[in-house]
Amino acid sequence: MRKKRFIMIFLLVGIMFVLSGCAYYSSEFDFEFKGGYMADKYVDLFIPIDENDEFYTQYNCDIEGDIEIPEDSEIANYNKDGYRSMLIHMKDSKLQISISDSEDYPDSHEKYNGTPCEINQWVFVPYYEGRYTDPYNEEMFLEFCKKYRKCHVAVFDGDGNILHISKQIPLVSLGNFYLQDISYNIEKNKIKPDYITSVEVFIFIVIVWLFSVAGAIGCIITLIVYKINHNQWDKTYKKYIIATSLFNVPSVLCIVVYIYTAFGKSLTIADFFINLFTILTTVNIYSISVPITILILCFFVFREKQLRLKKVLEEKHRQESLDISGKI
Repeated sequence: MRKKRFIMIFLLVGIMFVLSGCAYYSSEFDFEFKGGYMADKYVDLFIPIDENDEFYTQYNCDIEGDIEIPEDSEIANYNKDGYRSMLIHMKDSKLQISISDSEDYPDSHEKYNGTPCEINQWVFVPYYEGRYTDPYNEEMFLEFCKKYRKCHVAVFDGDGNILHISKQIPLVSLGNFYLQDISYNIEKNKIKPDYITSVEVFIFIVIVWLFSVAGAIGCIITLIVYKINHNQWDKTYKKYIIATSLFNVPSVLCIVVYIYTAFGKSLTIADFFINLFTILTTVNIYSISVPITILILCFFVFREKQLRLKKVLEEKHRQESLDISGKI
């Protein structure tokens, strides 16, 4: 009964863990800049949008601080390979800005000479009331990524002059990873996107982990209880090895999914290995059932060898005692 309660509690906690990770999409693209360069400049996404698009508009400008970009500016008229400004040509898209002044941070004040030390900008996808049911605009965010697929990051000034355009990056990678946070080194024109895992992949990983760990724990508990109740240390472990092997197969499957995840979140080979290392070190708890089941098996095998050796020595001592008694 206690074992059943433990397993039920374990599964319940696992399900709650799954559900807690389901609503993590956002509705904006996050940018963070250091120093004061971006204090009077703005970030934008160039997406493949044209006049036939349902979200297209000739001119839209919603930038925090009532900043107006001229309609005849460079960014408003930019159209290369079908890519245009999201902020200017997509209905109800907007840009929010947060500036942390270095004067409020003594450690940064000297480094940045009184200029802003951190600037965050968020490019929001539109929110159309009544179009979707979710309150966080996640459905629109997913539709946006799946529809436009790729983008360029652009930096422009208050007059609408384009200062920098990044290389093309995916909005959605492998169909399961969505662009969220973006680091942009403007001086080197180097961009590093950060992708979030889709709910489907996340749930699949957790379910596989729950199955693997719950099965491994069940095998371990069954083995320990059997050994204690029957006090038999010389039985074969064939059934235990087969059972734990079956329950550990999903752990191997998890490794494959981690490789898939690292690939989906990477733009280069170097990024792939960095992301794979980060993922494996962060979520290696998913594979913890493998070493635990092996250690339990090693313990019992070692213990049985000790007991067998003890029996052999006892038998040898008994035989020697009988031989001595016979001679007397």
